[in-house]
Amino acid sequence: MAEFRPAPALPGRSRGPSFRAALVVFDNRHYRLLWLSSLFSFTGMQMQMVARALLAWELTGSFGAVGLISLSFGLPMLLFSLVGGSLADRFEKRNLTLASQVATGTLALISALMLVTGTITIGWLFVLGLGGGTAMALGMPARMPLMVYLVGPQNLMAAMAMSNAAMNATRLFGPAVAGAMAAAWNLESVYFTQAALYAVACLALLGIPTGLGSAMPHPGAARQGMWREIGDGLRYVLSDPRLRTLNLMMFTVAFFVMPYVMLLAGFVQEDLGKGEREYGLLQSVSGVGALLASLVIASLTEFDRKALLQWASGIVGGAGLVALAAGSQAFGFGGALAATLVLGLALTAYQTINSTLTMEAARPEFYGRVMSINMLSFSAMPLMAWPLGQLADAIGARAMFTGQGIFVAAFLVLMALLQPRHIFGRSAAPATPEAPRPAPGPALGN
Repeated sequence: MAEFRPAPALPGRSRGPSFRAALVVFDNRHYRLLWLSSLFSFTGMQMQMVARALLAWELTGSFGAVGLISLSFGLPMLLFSLVGGSLADRFEKRNLTLASQVATGTLALISALMLVTGTITIGWLFVLGLGGGTAMALGMPARMPLMVYLVGPQNLMAAMAMSNAAMNATRLFGPAVAGAMAAAWNLESVYFTQAALYAVACLALLGIPTGLGSAMPHPGAARQGMWREIGDGLRYVLSDPRLRTLNLMMFTVAFFVMPYVMLLAGFVQEDLGKGEREYGLLQSVSGVGALLASLVIASLTEFDRKALLQWASGIVGGAGLVALAAGSQAFGFGGALAATLVLGLALTAYQTINSTLTMEAARPEFYGRVMSINMLSFSAMPLMAWPLGQLADAIGARAMFTGQGIFVAAFLVLMALLQPRHIFGRSAAPATPEAPRPAPGPALGN
């Protein structure tokens, strides 16, 4: 592996944490609308994750089947994320994000109607998962570049952390509400609620103006073919030592730690002997840790040891997965609650810092394509849920969680030995590249 060459060290000492400084992103009216849209859509997403896992388990009673449904969501993300990145660098980012939200809400409504009519099967659930994964793959690479154009590179980490805070705040109540609704009423009520939440998210997005960073790199410039642009994006990431390292670190944790979320529904019922309410509570406690991580990371915008913080978060995440297996066996449901709190905190910090460092390292004309490559790690999570689900059926979820956690911790120790300057070095403040100017329209401030 080639030695990583970091940015020049910052002179003097970095500024201390400042949560108040991070709140400046909310001075931007259009960022507030994007944040509100995220709040409603993330609530729907959290509820859908619970409903989808519970429905797959009720239809089959198999860890492998739950993993297969997760595979249906991850496969399109693997196939189409790079296409979505090219689209994000070509077309209007707000409209791409909006189209993704409309499609996801429509699929939730279809799922609810199929439950009402009794026509849902594991096969149809797989097909609906393919549709949802495609919508996310084509629309999500545009969201983060849109955020950059709204708040500027210097505020990106705060904006991302606040966006993650919205997502993780929904984890405090979204899964618990979904579990309670499923237990008290039925699963179709969860899907109807999700469709309504996505409708509100779309209304908020309509308040954001168009023309933000579209037609990269220069408005009116001749475009290459889409596949040529995708190839250029891949070559750019592979040729940049910093982007290579960041993507490798993200992919490994996404493959071997994050899929545990997809298998919790079966783990709670099979290994812990609990039901829907406890599953929702476990997800919510994980959300508490994730929310705490988001708020802490938001206060570290000017912290110059972000790579070290990401590395430490990954080590804690691997240890948390081992603790989920051992703690739940020794202390029952209470041990599982403590472990998921740690996992939520560590993995959120790891992911947020990785995405921030990736966008800071990327050139603006490659924002969408770089983000789409980084997003392939999200496809890894549901894709790995299927083989890991099969493994859990064979050896048990506790043994599998232990092996995953040990492997990831060992990998990160190896990365520290191979890339010490990246892990332990100080980084320069993010550059402020000249971003394309938005089309004439409303101002981007308040």
